[in-house]
Formats: sequence, C-alpha cells, structure tokens
Amino acid sequence: MESLPGINDASSNQEVVNGDDEIHDLSLKKGDEWKIGVSSDNKLIVKIIHGIAEIFGTELANNKDYVFQNFKFSIFAVEDVELQWRCMELVGTNLSVQENITAKYIYNLHFALEKLRAASFDGPKIMIVGNSNTGKTSLTRTLCSYAIKYKTYQPLFVNLNPAEGIFTVPGAISATPVSDILDPQSSRWGQSMTSGATELHSKQPLVKNFGLEYIRENRELYKVVISQLAEVAMNRMQNDALVHRSGCIINTPPLEDLDDDLSELLVSFNQFKVNYIIYLGEETDENFSKIKKMFPESFLANILRIPKLSGIIPTDDIYKRSLQRSSIREYFYGTYNSVLSPYTIGVDFDDLTVWKPKNMIEDQENMEQSSPSKYTSVEINASNLQHSLVSLTYADRKENESAVQKAAILGYGLVTEVNEKRHKLRILLPVPGALPNKAMVLTSYRYLE
Repeated sequence: MESLPGINDASSNQEVVNGDDEIHDLSLKKGDEWKIGVSSDNKLIVKIIHGIAEIFGTELANNKDYVFQNFKFSIFAVEDVELQWRCMELVGTNLSVQENITAKYIYNLHFALEKLRAASFDGPKIMIVGNSNTGKTSLTRTLCSYAIKYKTYQPLFVNLNPAEGIFTVPGAISATPVSDILDPQSSRWGQSMTSGATELHSKQPLVKNFGLEYIRENRELYKVVISQLAEVAMNRMQNDALVHRSGCIINTPPLEDLDDDLSELLVSFNQFKVNYIIYLGEETDENFSKIKKMFPESFLANILRIPKLSGIIPTDDIYKRSLQRSSIREYFYGTYNSVLSPYTIGVDFDDLTVWKPKNMIEDQENMEQSSPSKYTSVEINASNLQHSLVSLTYADRKENESAVQKAAILGYGLVTEVNEKRHKLRILLPVPGALPNKAMVLTSYRYLE
C-alpha cells in the first residue's frame, strides 16, 4: 500500500503531527489575533483551553486538537482566550499577536446583511472587490460563516477567481450553497461532494471550467464562463427558497488581474444582478474612483468601502502555487484524516477527443481571425497531456467545439502516463468505472506525483 501514489503523503503527515511533543501556552486578549503562517513541511496543532476563538468566522471548539499545514491564517479572540500549540517551525520565533482593528467593520457588514435578509425574500447579492492581499477571500469566508452561525441560512458563495481552488480544482469558477460549518483547518474551505465522505457536511458546488492559469490569457472566454455560471447559479437561487432568501456573496479576482476598464467586473455585476459592492482598500485608491465612475449616481450609495483587513498575511506566487497543488491532490486523494482512493484506468488514443481553451497571448497572430471563446483541438501525445489536469464534460465526443464549451462538467481527471508507442494513456479518476464517452478539455495545470 505504501507504494501507491498519494498514500505516502498521508502516512508522513501523521508522523509530523507526533514529531513535536513540546506544548506551548499562549494567551490572547479579547479583540487580539494571532497571525500564523505554516509551511507545507510542518504542522501546527492548536487546542483552545478556554474562551471563544474564531478562524475566518468559524468558532473553534474547546479541548479539541486542530491541525494546520500549508496555511496562512489568523486566530481571532472573540473573548479572552487561553490556548496551547505545538509546531517545530514556530519554536524560537516571535509570535505575531496584535489587535484586530477591522473586526468592527465585518460585524457591521454582517448585521446589515442580516437586516436585508429579514426584510425581503430576495436576499442581498454582494460582490467583494479589491486588490490582492486586501482580504477579499477572507472577508467572503467570514461572512459565509457568520450567515449560518445563528440562523438556518444558506448563502450562495460564488468564487470568480480561477486561481483559487475553493471546493474544486484551480482553473475553475464555482457557485456553492454554504449550508453547514466551513472547515477551519482547510485553506480551500473544506471538501465538496466530489471528494467522497468527509468529517463535515460536504458542499455541492456548481462548477464551470475556465482552464487557463491567468485571466489575461483569454479575457473574452472568462466573461463567457462567468455568464454561464451566473445562469445556473441564478436558477439554483430561484428554485431554492432558502438560498434565494440568504442571497449570494461573490469573491472576485484581484483588480490588477482584470482589464484596465474592469469590464470583467461589470459582466459579473450584471450577470449576477448584484445590488451591493464592497470595496476593500483606501478612499484614495485609483481603482475605487474608477469603480464609482462605472455606475450611475443612483447606485453610488450601494458601493461601500472598508479598510484592508488587519489580519491579512501577504501571500506570494510560491504559496499560491502550493495551494493549487494541494487542491488538486485533495480532489483525488483527500486529506490526511480523510484519505480517498482514486482509480487509474487505461485508455486508447482513439477513444479520446480532447479540446483546450485558446491562449490569446500565445496565439496573437490568429487573434483577429478566430473567436477567443472557442476551443481548439489537441493532438494526443506526451508533450501535451503528460501529468495534465483535464475536465470531463457532459458533451459527447463527437460534439463540436461550441457544444463542448457550453457543456457542464462531469468532473476532473489526471493524466498520469502517455505511451505513444502503444497509443495508450493512463488517467486517474475519482470514481471507478470506464472512462465516459465524453469530450475532454485540457487545462493549463499539471500535477506530478
């Protein structure tokens, strides 16, 4: 068993947990937060002894071990907290404990949303915008956690940042009704139905595949995918009274990733019928002024600004890529305490039809002659497919590129081996059985065991 891919990782994780038995005590005053960054090579174990503490709005139970790895987060003390922690990486370092000066803004925003939900059957639809490292995803996660804490709401969480694999793999955007507690130990918020049995109630995301690593590689396709996700997400809200009343909370990509005219933001606003925009940043920000000019004066009162969240820990490209790798691995293999068993099957080249989204930066010569939103066919060889992440669509293999692009996603597979001499490849799937006779879409993401 230890020779199987993915199993070794789970075994070694447990050894790291038990590797450091030195227990350290820490006291947090009410309103303080402990900013923590744990690498992928170490683990942090935290136990709350006394008091109420939260991670992104999710309360931590007392006398329970929480294990964190490859995660940057903050533990916020709602009241005075006594806790214990173990981590070899943090031993001998100065712990970053400071007052959280932006929690009041989050509380006020949450209570305002509660009033809107209570006042109307049509729940609020808010969009969180801002530059990178301002706290957009953290704010979105906290608002989702608070919404389900005291009442039976199910806000629709919409992630429009394809670089973040939240409830799915990177390269996709998603809409997920949040009906139960979010996993405070997970950087990707928890596990979805695609991941099998979980400790917490699994989530059921609506997923649309973008497939490219950066939005700038095909902005027109990104807008098309947003519109397609919005259509199914709005249908879900219309057909589910509880989700409709709870509203939706939309996480957007960093503004620097969007076009200069922020056209992608305007498409998101219109397609999801947004009625409130929350900007994270300063009043003097150029992007804040630009956003206010995009909308009529009658809507300006619905554009709210709060400062950059104080608990944010800046992230770099290396950390983001490590999260993407973890997201792909968890999709197939689960986590160290919820191990999954994916299946590898062999497939003939002749049984495959593979498409890929156009990268308009690489294909600038043909940019004017071709439609950016259409796919191109992929030659099946090791150079194109080895270690690649592919999406399996509901479109039949013989369907044209337009039908494949519009088709819903069955799930994802990982091409582990391509044998050009035998014209066969091996593909890893999360469920057993034969490969569906459906078209595949090649993404820009690779994962090497």
